[in-house]
This record gives sequence, structure tokens and C-alpha cells, in this order.
Amino acid sequence: MILKPQINLNWFQIHHHLSYILFIVITIFMLKLSTFTSVLMSFMTLFFASSAFAQLQMPQPSPSAMLKQTVGLTDITIDYSSPAMRDREIFGGLVPYGEMWRTGANKATAITFSEDVTIEGKKVEAGSYAVFTIPTQDKWTIILNKNTEQWGAGKYDEKEDAIRLTAKPSKAPMTFQRMTFMILALENHTAEISLLWADTKVSFMVDANPVKQVVSNIESTLKQADNLWYTYAQSAEYYIDNNQNKEEALEWINKSISLNDHYYNNWVKARVLASRNNTGGVSSDASAAVKMAKKAMEMGEKENTNFYKRLKPQIEQFIKTYSQQLPVKGKGKRN
Repeated sequence: MILKPQINLNWFQIHHHLSYILFIVITIFMLKLSTFTSVLMSFMTLFFASSAFAQLQMPQPSPSAMLKQTVGLTDITIDYSSPAMRDREIFGGLVPYGEMWRTGANKATAITFSEDVTIEGKKVEAGSYAVFTIPTQDKWTIILNKNTEQWGAGKYDEKEDAIRLTAKPSKAPMTFQRMTFMILALENHTAEISLLWADTKVSFMVDANPVKQVVSNIESTLKQADNLWYTYAQSAEYYIDNNQNKEEALEWINKSISLNDHYYNNWVKARVLASRNNTGGVSSDASAAVKMAKKAMEMGEKENTNFYKRLKPQIEQFIKTYSQQLPVKGKGKRN
């Protein structure tokens, strides 16, 4: 006799087991689908990344350029994009006359001054400015605008102007295929800033006079310069060279000599004396000035350094000039 197992399952039990089996099947399917999707996405990412790296790098039609020059104690920086001529007529053509121009390509050209400056007699505070221009055949309007975050001149607002000035265009020394800025430092505190493109040159002058900054630096340094004779002498010389307080310069040079009696500070004192109470080119301290200059030469000849050799022609000319102001014994003062 063979015994057969009896399976007594009601509908509820069958439904429960079927649901459980179906859940397991769906779960396995979803895991496989998720794995497949993940692999596919990874492949696509690698494909597009490889495609991106494979892209050619081509020269930009208007590459970016940056120019920096120190004038006096001020750093002047110009950041711009440089378009090319490409056989086009530039001014009066690509750049229309009488219309606002961003003075370059892409983002508006920006000029930055690290310190306050004077441009064509107008004071400009330290900071960054967008450069806009309005070219014409005979006259350009140059604008420095406070809003540097401009792409083109579409959002230009005259209320944001720092200064406006006019400049006369001239012929460039050569044909400039690309728009170019130049900063030509002239004296120790002035510079000519020029825009050159095609056959046109437009310039304006910047004065970064550092006297105020240097005076502040001198006063700060001297508070810590208890025994620095050279600092006192150098400060005194700067004061008389830049028409600052002569009495203070005399005080400093005397302090310098008391610390170290040297040909350099004796020479500076001669110049300080000659600059005091100077009326009509004749100094009341001429005699003392000549005496100090001669002492400086005697001391300098003994040391005969390269520094002294550079000063010697100046000292000799100084003695010659101021000796002519001294009275000749028995004949009164020379004319």
C-alpha cells in the first residue's frame, strides 16, 4: 500500500504563496534591470567624456589679454579681449562712429588702479572700471564706468560713470592686426595709456603721484627708525625733491648726521639749505650750502664708492652754481 501525501490548501493559502513567489521574481528582475541600467549609464558617461576630451581646441577669435604696469606706487591693470581685423574696416565699419563701444570683445574691458590717480586732471579713486568709448573721426569720448560686470554695452548706465574725457585720435606707428592696449610709464609717477588697432591710436595720461603715499610711509617708518641714519637722509631728500616741508627735512637731515656723519647726508643737507628761504633763485643759506657740499666732496673722495661717483657731477655743479651767489671779499655781493 502506497501512502500519498495529502495537501490540503485552501484558496487563501494558495494566494499567499503565489504572491510571495511573484514578489521574489519581480525583485530578481528589478535587480537585474537596475544592474543593466547602471552599466549602461556608466558606458554612456565614459563615451561622452571621451568625446569631450577628444574635441579639438581651436584659437579664440578674440583671445583674452591682461596688461599690468606699476607707475609710481600704483599698479595699473587692463583686462580685455582682443579682436582681430580679419580684412575688415574697423573704425567707421565694424566699430561704427558715434556709437557706444565696449572697447574690445566679449565682456567689457576693465581697468584697475590700486591707488587713487588723476586722469587728464580728473581725480579717480582706486578700484576697477569698465572702459567704454564713443569713437568719431576727429574725437573720441573715453568713459570709465563703475559697473565692470557688463557684457557689451547693452546695460550701460551713464549714472555709473566715474569720469568722461575726450581724446584726439592719431595715426598708429604701424598697422595693429589685433586691438592692443599699451601702458608707457614716463616719469616716476606718470604714464600714457594707449589703445591701438588698425591704423588708429588713442591715448590719455594718468598721474599716479605717490607723494602722499610716500610721505605717509616716511612718517610711519621714521617712528621705528631710531638709528637708521640713511632713512632720515633719504626722507629729507624726498621732501625737498617734491616740495614738501623744508623745515622738517632740515630736522631729519640733522638727525641723520648726528647718527652717522657721511658724505651722502652732508650732500643732502647742502641741498636742504639751498632750498630754504629761496627767493628769486638766490638762497640766504648759499654760503652754508656750499660749505656742506665741499665737505661732502672731501668725505666722498676718501671713500670713492660707485654711489659717490654718481653723485660727484651733481655736487660739483651745485658748488659752481651756488658759489656764484657768494659775495667777493671787498667787492660786495656778486650779481
